[in-house]
Amino acid sequence: MNDIQYAFINEFGQYGFDFDQSETSTHLIIVSILVKGFDVEILEQEVEKIKRNHIQKREIDDSLRMEILQDLKDLPFKVYAYVIDKRKIREDSGVTYEKTFIKFFNRKIFDDLYRTFDTLDLVADEEGSKEFMQEFITYVKRKCIPDLFNFSTFGFNNNQSKILLELAEFIAGTIAKGYDVKQPSEQYPSFYKLLRNKIITINLWPHDYKHYLYDYHFEKTDSQTDQIIIKQAVNLAYQYIEEHMKSEDEDERVRIDLLKFLLFNLKENPDEYVYTEEILENLNAIRVNKIKQHYFRSNIVSKLRDHGLLIASSNKGYKLPVCLNDLYDFVNLSSLTIHPMIQRVAKCREQILLATNREIDILEKGEYDYLKRVIEMEKIALKNDY
Repeated sequence: MNDIQYAFINEFGQYGFDFDQSETSTHLIIVSILVKGFDVEILEQEVEKIKRNHIQKREIDDSLRMEILQDLKDLPFKVYAYVIDKRKIREDSGVTYEKTFIKFFNRKIFDDLYRTFDTLDLVADEEGSKEFMQEFITYVKRKCIPDLFNFSTFGFNNNQSKILLELAEFIAGTIAKGYDVKQPSEQYPSFYKLLRNKIITINLWPHDYKHYLYDYHFEKTDSQTDQIIIKQAVNLAYQYIEEHMKSEDEDERVRIDLLKFLLFNLKENPDEYVYTEEILENLNAIRVNKIKQHYFRSNIVSKLRDHGLLIASSNKGYKLPVCLNDLYDFVNLSSLTIHPMIQRVAKCREQILLATNREIDILEKGEYDYLKRVIEMEKIALKNDY
């Protein structure tokens, strides 16, 4: 079973909407530490070593958290997380009732994990007192029926690892430093920098595009155009996720994972592009069949753009656009390919027209009419320039 992927799940925060109470968190954060079976033992040993070296009797302040993250950054695990902003759950939605809230997000998390991972051995503290996780364990066990050998390809199989559950709790607490209003830390950007290559995605809820937009444009720009671009980019991404989230097609799953990653990057690093290699490393971390660069560009990114989604690109990678310049980056990069190719077709066409006394036009077929018109318009434009 060494090829099985394990998910060690823990949480930060709790149910509750009375934010005036000091113990009520503004967010509920669920973290899954993903580990391949053959890496579990070495990860346990290394995390135990870090615990002995750093924690013991010391309180985990920002300085110690940085030291621990530094030691964790090269270990064999990934992070798949959910950040639920309880403040943005509308009071009239019914989700604010405790049992409804827990059941609603139990189902949301289960559906997302089940759709994302073909096989996943879940591990949680079944003896703990955290109500959300206890309900989640019960929900998954009810949904996933074991085989004749009492083993479920997706579900809880009674595996345990206290130290890796502690790791999940630590990572959840670290993410809280950047999201929960009552756990803020000026060091969070540094924490995130150390965690970045570990994070597959952080799913932000609620993510209804009608009610939940990023605050970037309020903080960073006064341009109405930029605000429209950000809103449209986010809206279209969430619309696509909602419309295709139940698809069984593997390419659609990849597209949804890419959009989640780009949405997360928009939240954490709105001005930064992400290199293709980093995106592929992220997407391939949860896949047996690895995605190659050409396939990624032609079947994943291109198809999303065919659907009208706004994805900016430059020689530094991809991102969701936050300003007009991001879209100019995309146009400029595309023109470097499109214009030379049209010129080559035009030159080829002209050579054949000359060689055949204009009897053969390689663009005479109806499906090439648009190319012919583009080339003819360019000729007119050049004449006008002179």
